[in-house]
Amino acid sequence: MSLYVKFIWFTFATMLVSSIISFFAMNTYYHQYLKTENNDKNLVIASSIIEYVEGVPPDQIEATFKMLGDAGYQLYITDGNTVNRYGGEFRDETIDEADIQNVLQGNVFNGIRDFPRETFVTGFFANELENSIGMPLELNGENHALFLRPDIKLLFQELHLLFGGLAVGIIILSFIGMLLVARLLIQPITKLTEATEKMGTETFDVPLSIHRKDEIGRLADQFVTMRMRVEQSILKRKEFVHNVSHDIQSPLHTIQSYLSLLQQSGNSEEEKKKYAEIIQEETTHLSLLTNQLLTLASFDKEVQELTEEISIDQQVRDILSHLRYAFDEKELGISAQLASVKVKGNAVLLQTVWENLMTNAIKYSEPGGAIEIRLSSTQCEMTLEIRDEGIGMTADEAALVFDRFYRADQARVRSLKGSGLGLAIVKEIVELHKGTIDIKSTPKIGTTVQVHLPLL
Repeated sequence: MSLYVKFIWFTFATMLVSSIISFFAMNTYYHQYLKTENNDKNLVIASSIIEYVEGVPPDQIEATFKMLGDAGYQLYITDGNTVNRYGGEFRDETIDEADIQNVLQGNVFNGIRDFPRETFVTGFFANELENSIGMPLELNGENHALFLRPDIKLLFQELHLLFGGLAVGIIILSFIGMLLVARLLIQPITKLTEATEKMGTETFDVPLSIHRKDEIGRLADQFVTMRMRVEQSILKRKEFVHNVSHDIQSPLHTIQSYLSLLQQSGNSEEEKKKYAEIIQEETTHLSLLTNQLLTLASFDKEVQELTEEISIDQQVRDILSHLRYAFDEKELGISAQLASVKVKGNAVLLQTVWENLMTNAIKYSEPGGAIEIRLSSTQCEMTLEIRDEGIGMTADEAALVFDRFYRADQARVRSLKGSGLGLAIVKEIVELHKGTIDIKSTPKIGTTVQVHLPLL
C-alpha cells in the first residue's frame, strides 16, 4: 500500500473516529447537563398552555389544541380511556399505565428528565411518549392528563436539511482538500524516492526541483547536498582504487621481472645482489602501502584509546635520529628547536603523524635544501611546525591534500613514490586527539605544516 493511499485511509479513519467520539460526547453532555433543564423548560410551557386552555370556552378548546399542534408541539391528551392527539405523532406511544394514572391524580410526569440514557440515541431527539412531560388538565369538569413535547421534526426540519447538507459538504470538501494536500505532501517524497533509487545505480543527474520552506523542503535540500557528497565520494573512491591498483601493480610487475632475471642462468653475484635489492625495495613499498590502508581502516572501525602521557619533544628526537640516513642521503640541513611538551593520547599514532610529516618534508625537498622543525607551547596547546624548501604546492592542491581520495599532480611528482594516503592518516590522527593541522605551500618555494594539540 502506497503512502498516498495510507494517508487517505488514515484521514478517513480519523474523521470517522472523531465523529463517533463527538456523538458519544454530545449524547453524554445532554444527559448529564441539558436534560433536566429541557424538562423544566417544557414544564413551564405546559403550565402556560394549561392555564390558557382552562380559561378558553368549551367550544374553542379543540381549535386551541389544533393551533398548538400546528405551532410546533406534540400533544397527547387522555382521560384514561380515550386519547386525543394534536401536532406531530409520537413514534412510540408506549407508556406505563401507572404514569398516566399518576398524572390524572394531579402529579407531574418528568419524562424528559427521567428518560433512560441510551448509547446510540441522543435523548433530545427521541420522539417517544416516555420522553415528554405530563401535567394534569381539567376539561369540562373532567380530569385529563396532558403529555407534551416539542415537535422536533417540525421545528427543526429546515435546520436538519441545512446541517445535513453542511455535513455532507464538509465531508466532500474535506476529502477533496485531503487529496490535494496528500498529493502536495507525497509528490516530493515520491521524487526523492525515485532519485534515491537512481542513486543505487550511481545515477546522480535526476532533476529534483523541490522549492519549499517546510520540513520536506529542508529534507530535499539536505538530500541534494548528500547526493553531491556521495557522487564526489564515489568518484574519489574510484580514483583512489585506480591509483592504489597502479601503485600495487607497478612494484608487483617490477618484482616479477627481476625474479625472472634471477632465475636465468649466467647471472653474476653482483647482478643477483642488485636484483635482490630492487625486489627488497619494491616489497618494502608494498608493505608501506598495505600498512597505510590498514591504518585507515582501523579509524573507520574503532576509536583508539588516548590515555598515555606522551613527551612530544622526545618522540621528535627519536624520529630525527631514525631518519638521519635520509637527511644525509639528500644532504639536507636540519634545524630543530624543541621545547619540552607533554600531551595525553596514543603514542604509536602520534609517532605516525610526526614520521609521516618529516618523511614528506624529506621526500619533496630538493637536494641540499633545509628543513626547520620548531616545537612550542602555550598554556592551552602545543604547536609543531615543520618547514621545508621543497617543490611546494598550489593553493588548490593544499586545500585537498588531506583528502584520503586525493592525489597530487602526478606529472609534477612522477618520480616520487607514494600512495597518497599519508596525510589523510595524519589528519585523522590529529583530529582524533582533538587537534588541528594547517598547511601552507608555494610552488618551488616550500611547504609549512603546523599541528596544534591540546595540552594535558
